[in-house]
Amino acid sequence: MLTKFLLPYPLKFVGLALFLPLALLLVLSGVYEFELSWLTWDGFRKEGNLFYGSDENFTYEIAYVGTFLSLFLIAFSKEKIEDEYIQKLRLDSLLLAFYLYSLISIVGTLVFYSFDYLLFMGYNTFSLQVFFIVRFRWVLMNQQKNLLLA
Repeated sequence: MLTKFLLPYPLKFVGLALFLPLALLLVLSGVYEFELSWLTWDGFRKEGNLFYGSDENFTYEIAYVGTFLSLFLIAFSKEKIEDEYIQKLRLDSLLLAFYLYSLISIVGTLVFYSFDYLLFMGYNTFSLQVFFIVRFRWVLMNQQKNLLLA
């Protein structure tokens, strides 16, 4: 079966290896304002610049993008055996994940305001991938369990 738009199978393990440390770093930097000192850039320190005298630390940005990319690698890498059933399961899982993502986005828009809304939308970007991965793996695991019992 030809799957043009899926990533190679080994990239799933790269995503799994990166997810936990980057997600932990995201929580630490977002909630506790933890910063890695070697990710500080003093490029804004030019006289006459609007940001004169401030250092920019990119810990949160690196953690956010890294977490997003690791979830992307997990979600959209091929399976060891990729067939029509897996493709249908992917499509069904993606559709359900999109429905849940849309519902959460609507509820969050009605509930959150100001800076809290920005934080909500930032973290909500992960929900589509997380819902897809959870639902896809859940159905795949149940299907394999049923095959073993039959």
